[in-house]
Formats: sequence, C-alpha cells, structure tokens
Amino acid sequence: MGHKTHAAQLLFVFVVSIFGPNTRAAVYRCGANYQDMPCAGGSTIQADDPRTPQQQLEAARAVQKNAAMAEALKTQRIQQEAQRAKQQQAANKIHLAQEAEAANEAKAQAALAAKAEAERQKALKPHKIKTRKTPLPKASAAQGR
Repeated sequence: MGHKTHAAQLLFVFVVSIFGPNTRAAVYRCGANYQDMPCAGGSTIQADDPRTPQQQLEAARAVQKNAAMAEALKTQRIQQEAQRAKQQQAANKIHLAQEAEAANEAKAQAALAAKAEAERQKALKPHKIKTRKTPLPKASAAQGR
C-alpha cells in the first residue's frame, strides 16, 4: 500500500470515530460466548470503546505500522531463505565434486596396487634357463691342434 492509501484509511477511522453514530449495539454475554442478541440467562455488558478519537487514531496507526513491519520482515525472511538455499546448493556441488575426486583417487590407487601386485607375481615365477642355439665346438677338433 502507498502512503496515500494509509492516509485515507487513517482519515476514515478518524472521521468515523468522531462523527459516527453514538448509539452502540448492546452486547450480551451468554455463557462463554458474546453476541448482539439477548439470550436466556445472558447478561448485558458494557462494550463501548472508552478511548478518545485521538487514541483510536493512534491505535490505527500502530496497527498499520505493525502490518508494514510484518510485511518487511516477511520479505527479509524470504530473501534469507533464498540465499541459504543458494549456499546449500553450492555446498552440495562442492561436496559432490570432492566425492568424485576421492573416487577417482581411489581408482588410481587401486590401479597402482594391481600393477604392483602383477609385477610382484611376475617376479615370483621361476625363470626359464635359455639354451644356446649355436652348438659348441666339438672337443676332439679342438684337441688336435
């Protein structure tokens, strides 16, 4: 609401409180309920507003001020919630990236461990003795010289 709307509402409350009808409807207490019609066993109560027009105007202003403050707080809360949601999303992205990095590191470590184990197993296998493919010179030919 704009400033003009608030001023118009305050003026209306002020005019009604000053020039409004002075006759007030009776209020009846019927048990725990209050109503504007008499009931069996009910009692009439005084329900006039004892405040002056100035007090009524001040009360109306306070109500409007409180409503404006409540609206401002609501807007602030909504903005804070949106900011927290953005921060949470960013934190979730970072967490997921860290988890993916840890998984990749674990895979790399597992691959290194598997390679080291394969090399260890290869080292444990017995070596074949290679035989010479060229025949040795005969011992008799070497002795005759």
